[in-house]
Amino acid sequence: MKAVVIGSGIGGLLTSSFLTKNDYEVIVFEKAPYVGGRFTNLNYKGFDLSTGAFHMLPHGEDGPLAYLLKLLGANVRIMNSNPKGMIFYDGKTLHYREGWKYLSFTEKARATKLLLDVKRGKLPEGEEAEMSGREWLKEKIGDNEFVDLFIKSFLGWADSVLDVPAGELAREIKAALKWGGPGLVKGGCSAITGELARIVERSGGKILTRKKAVEIDVDSKKVITADGEEFSFDVLISNVGIKETVELIGRRNFDREYLKKVDSLRPSEGIKYNVALKGKPRIGNTVVFTLDTERINGYNEPSSVSPELAPEGYTLLMLHHALQSRNVKAERKKGIEDIYKIFPNLDGEGEILLIQTYLDGNPVNRVASGQTVEDFPIPDVHIVGDAYRPPGGIEVEGIALGVMKTLERLGLGSFSGWYP
Repeated sequence: MKAVVIGSGIGGLLTSSFLTKNDYEVIVFEKAPYVGGRFTNLNYKGFDLSTGAFHMLPHGEDGPLAYLLKLLGANVRIMNSNPKGMIFYDGKTLHYREGWKYLSFTEKARATKLLLDVKRGKLPEGEEAEMSGREWLKEKIGDNEFVDLFIKSFLGWADSVLDVPAGELAREIKAALKWGGPGLVKGGCSAITGELARIVERSGGKILTRKKAVEIDVDSKKVITADGEEFSFDVLISNVGIKETVELIGRRNFDREYLKKVDSLRPSEGIKYNVALKGKPRIGNTVVFTLDTERINGYNEPSSVSPELAPEGYTLLMLHHALQSRNVKAERKKGIEDIYKIFPNLDGEGEILLIQTYLDGNPVNRVASGQTVEDFPIPDVHIVGDAYRPPGGIEVEGIALGVMKTLERLGLGSFSGWYP
């Protein structure tokens, strides 16, 4: 069986790894000069930043991505955060459990009941599932400012949006209760994508960089590249997005209703700030959710686990905010003001190394969390990556869940217990 994989992001590489280990003849096309997409390392001024992610997995060594890596025998080390999270609120940085003190007795009781219900699988249905997640929490717990600010910060950090439907939020909470908090990847993002690329090539697969697919002929089952080459396939895996795949195949091959659904999909967009501070780690292996800020939603410190990501004598921090407008200049200005609110002595202690903006053709996610994406309607063509994340799957964990769905459709495994 021949498999062509378009795109070497984490979804494409994960799927390719399983295909090669199941005796598929695999060839991966990547238009960039490197593999990994938005999940690899970027060297800048002696720091190993990332092309997109935060050198972190949302559920650490206990989530779906870590599980797939273990099945592959990948040589990757993931270290769970301790504590699972912290909170910057009222000018102080607190352990996440201290947040309970900002709830009244009644609100604590309601919140506890809600968490138990979600853990047991009692999730919103029908119209309730489609309502605003933040409004749903207000109905369930009460109009508590701290709770709303925390959820807003969590969603901005985890999903690069400030709200999701109640059904999606409940599943993300369920996933966090089941699989726990985040974890940093030893060596950063490229430790995972680099290892996956090695697995593909060791198992006989080929990865061609600077190779761009420009057309998919589904009738003759061929992919045509920008340099005029044609490659036949039995199975096609696309890691370049649903809209992009539709364009490669040709809109004439899809019915009007499906195209309407595809055109309605919206991305999540945001800005990532890379900050260098002199001296030892400040917060260690955790995430700080920033409730006091106007734009920044949270930050982490990847060099606390991987000192090699920063030059000696420095620590690397990554901060993120979900875009609230299309005025990128104004958004960046507000984000920088927030950074100085968190680190008032930044000018004397370090610097902002690089600001990365993710929107338009290079968003955080091609399809934002909470949007329903049905199975691709063309036989033998499968979508993976950030455009296909089942409900409850945060960032790369959602990508892993989508890969699980694809592997099941190909008869290469059963993962029913993993879907939130």
